[in-house]
Amino acid sequence: MDIREIDPLDKASARRHWEIGRAAEEATRPYDFHPPWESVWRLYSEGREDMDIVLLGALDGDVMWGAAQVNHPRHDNLHMASSTYHVHPARHRQGIGRAVAEASYDVARRRGRRLMVTEAFAPVDATSAGLLFAEAMGFTTALVDGMKVVDLHETERLWDALESRAAPRHTDYRIVTWRDRVPEEYLSGYCRLNELFFHEAPMGELQVEAERWDEGRVRNRERGNARRGRREVAAGAVAPDGTLVGLTEAAVNDHAPSKGVQSGTHVATGHRGHSLGLAIKVANHRQLREHFPGCRVLITGNADVNAPMNAVNGALGYREVERCVEMQRAI
Repeated sequence: MDIREIDPLDKASARRHWEIGRAAEEATRPYDFHPPWESVWRLYSEGREDMDIVLLGALDGDVMWGAAQVNHPRHDNLHMASSTYHVHPARHRQGIGRAVAEASYDVARRRGRRLMVTEAFAPVDATSAGLLFAEAMGFTTALVDGMKVVDLHETERLWDALESRAAPRHTDYRIVTWRDRVPEEYLSGYCRLNELFFHEAPMGELQVEAERWDEGRVRNRERGNARRGRREVAAGAVAPDGTLVGLTEAAVNDHAPSKGVQSGTHVATGHRGHSLGLAIKVANHRQLREHFPGCRVLITGNADVNAPMNAVNGALGYREVERCVEMQRAI
């Protein structure tokens, strides 16, 4: 195999790189949440302001069989890189994964990174080829997330009762919602909550630093989302003094409208115990049904040790379908 960097602007090679990842995940994961090609191509052709992305391919002659992506944050966490590794199912157990992984370390080291972070997916109560591979490559477990899905159509009947149950506990707070663009009046609170996330949410042994957020980063992200067809809905909790103290976000892609991804949900310390997490998630589920009625399945991940959020998701009807093992190794 010839391991080489793939030009992200070479559409045929970039497409093959994406196809390898899709084929690998279809063979091993219970749900298809691989990003749609149209969005990936827009990302590759435009790049990202907050991330330096390098693609690696393993080629036998002119045909690519292994693929890696190495992401290097530009704003914060400059000590680390994150990676994904995929081998086409037709070429498993031929050393391709090891070859692209070792090449990825060289890519990251040349950019001054000393830590590589990756994710391995496995069944709820079993190991997997991906997890065994990562362990063999020297990665150690830092945090285990339960990956959960909810059917928004089937669970809509639960929302009224959950809303009524939560409302008496947060009478001094307001629940607000928005789509795609953070309103100006909540922007400073939005940035603060994103910076608090790595301090206050369970991170296990992950060697990550708090991120730095400002208006420029938020607006750049929103413009990139719009170009790539990523539509976001968000709900927040506003304290009596007008400060945004709770946040949840979910996204639906124009090119895969039947499924959505729930990203972080966070309530600031000092404002917990008022059922705000449940309230903002119900409000956001309602937004998804209203604005994206074709979106049926929503996926999220929660750290096993995050009992409060696991309880919220259990009440909303989420069910665990696999594990995401977040892993790291010094390079």
